[in-house]
Amino acid sequence: MQEMTYRLTADLRRLSSENHDHCVSCGHLFKEGNTSHLGYSQNDEPLYVCDNCCHSLKETAIRHYFSPRPYEIPAQETKLWRYMDFTKYVSLLSSKSIYFTRTDCFDDLYEGAKGIKKNKERWDSHYLEFFRRAIMNPPEGYVCELSKEEIEKDALRLLKEMEMGGKAGKKSTFVNCWHESEHESEAMWRLYSSFLPNAIAIRTSYKGLYESLGRDPSINIGRVKYIDFNQNYAGPNNAFWRKRKSFEHEKEVRALLTDMKCNEKGKLLPCDLDLLIEDIFVSPYAPEWFLHLLNDINEKFSIKIKPRRSELIEEPFF
Repeated sequence: MQEMTYRLTADLRRLSSENHDHCVSCGHLFKEGNTSHLGYSQNDEPLYVCDNCCHSLKETAIRHYFSPRPYEIPAQETKLWRYMDFTKYVSLLSSKSIYFTRTDCFDDLYEGAKGIKKNKERWDSHYLEFFRRAIMNPPEGYVCELSKEEIEKDALRLLKEMEMGGKAGKKSTFVNCWHESEHESEAMWRLYSSFLPNAIAIRTSYKGLYESLGRDPSINIGRVKYIDFNQNYAGPNNAFWRKRKSFEHEKEVRALLTDMKCNEKGKLLPCDLDLLIEDIFVSPYAPEWFLHLLNDINEKFSIKIKPRRSELIEEPFF
């Protein structure tokens, strides 16, 4: 078996990210616990392959035990909405960047939570047993020679480290949120714009968001799953993709990245506005002059999409 070189180019990382679930050579669908091989062909082309196809690798960069994504990726053309006030819209245009908020700055105290505190004892008990078994059953070629006391001490240490890592993760995880819907939402206008008469919504697609961020493999984009924390827990690797059922109306698709070095409350990531902005809508409560102002601003920043009024003001008949 080839030694791993750990040479992970951006193209290789992007290939494995975009084809996470299957081998790019034979189409084999990975199952949890399978080995995926990342590396390069005889022509130095990046490859992401299964055990049966790993012979085609001239160089093996790294091997992984396959694990499914903790989120679901929407279809390419899925419509995504971002509701905001005028100042945030101008900031988007002037910076040509999308703002990612650090997760400990959100109002929702459950961002990144594993469960409800009253249920923590069951969580601790489960993972203590998991760590005990892992320590007592090391990989092939190793022998556990620790005493029961030493095993217990190590298991408790690992549990404590996992808890500390969860708390630290809130300060190193950054998120940008979108609302998934085929249609405009009156509720979202009210929830996510601080002053309705000057509110704006931009509409994009999953493909538009992903490509506007340069197909960056370090940015994960997917659907949030809403769970009942009274009955369930979020796993150690999916906590930032789980929210309470009370927020189900948000139908959130989030872009998420991890940055251990950033100490700011948020960070701006450059984006291609021509790829990102597919439609612009003006609040149903906006005065006529605001639409003209928005047109002037768009012209100044070379935005070619013409804003249109909210469809919620269409006049009915009886």
